[in-house]
Amino acid sequence: MVRFTWFQPISAAVFSVLGVLSATAADASPRGFVYTINNDVANNGIAAYARQADGSLKEIAGSPFQAGGRGLSGGDIDEQGAIRIAGRFVLAVNPGSDSIAVFTKCNEGKLTPVAGSPFPAGGSTPLSLTVSGDLVYVANQAAPFANPKTDPNITGFRLMADGKLMPIPGSTVMFPQGRGPAQVEFCPTGDMLAVTSGFQTEDGSRLHVYKVLAGGKLQAAPGSPATPMGASGTVGFSWGMQGDKIYLSNFRGSAIVTFDVNRQTGMVRQMGEPLGDDQRAACWTAITRDGRTLYVANYVSNSVSVYDVGDRGMLTLLGSVPRRDTNGMDTKDLEVSPDGKFLYVVGSGKRQISVFKIGENRLPSELPECCSPMVVRSGQNITGLAVE
Repeated sequence: MVRFTWFQPISAAVFSVLGVLSATAADASPRGFVYTINNDVANNGIAAYARQADGSLKEIAGSPFQAGGRGLSGGDIDEQGAIRIAGRFVLAVNPGSDSIAVFTKCNEGKLTPVAGSPFPAGGSTPLSLTVSGDLVYVANQAAPFANPKTDPNITGFRLMADGKLMPIPGSTVMFPQGRGPAQVEFCPTGDMLAVTSGFQTEDGSRLHVYKVLAGGKLQAAPGSPATPMGASGTVGFSWGMQGDKIYLSNFRGSAIVTFDVNRQTGMVRQMGEPLGDDQRAACWTAITRDGRTLYVANYVSNSVSVYDVGDRGMLTLLGSVPRRDTNGMDTKDLEVSPDGKFLYVVGSGKRQISVFKIGENRLPSELPECCSPMVVRSGQNITGLAVE
């Protein structure tokens, strides 16, 4: 009896402690990873972070991982999608050296350049990428301040099994000087591709839509490019999850313009007037995987706006929230975690990544000051965001 009485509570305590340790170890395991480009003008690199259970970020040993090229400085750029995750690979632009870096993802979020990386981008100042299966398109903006060697274009590549990029002959689509592409993005099914151009100009804002042909080349949709009515300053956009809507930012009016997309032809039709967010300079967008919520980064007001996406794709503004510790015009790229629980937002000039927890009402609330914003310790004017 003495032995039994002594052993029983100790055994229960041991199992209780083991349970706590197991739960703690599980909570400490990364839930995924976050990558951004530090845009260093001498040695461009990828700053890499492990996502914790509470959404906070912890820098990965060895970060930043060298991209083999240069960042870009000296002028204003509009872009979205500078870094992408494609299965076991990560692709990122080197805008200062006209190339694309490709990395293999290794243990614990570390990155290793594939053989031959970086690869020529097929144009000047690449600033946006998109990937669907083994098909890659890059937007070479040819930013005027960077003394580009070519006119603006978008160019296609095949992503090979070993991570190498092979140009697709005849895939290049040219754009007018000074009106290069800001974002290039495949629709969810990969059979269409959209591009914004014209930036912040009142008369130059355009939305281009292409059908993707069997060999990977593009065919302009009827009526493309479209000119948004009542809006100017096209920068970022998101496809609806069915591929039949495009939600396009309007910089000057700080609003979103919704386009209906014909799934057969790719022809677009604007749906009503732009819907404002009562903020300043809506630029970058991100949509949740269920297609129900659209998040918009406001460059000037340093805030994030939230829209409900209705059954017919129509938007309703749910509200806006500010970012902490902002200074000047700085809020850019943003991404939602795959599980829909967290939102990550770039403060480019201050080299920050702000972390928000998404509530049941879909409005984000920033983590405590101990966890947000996270300061990227290298580079300048960070750009792009990829979350997994």
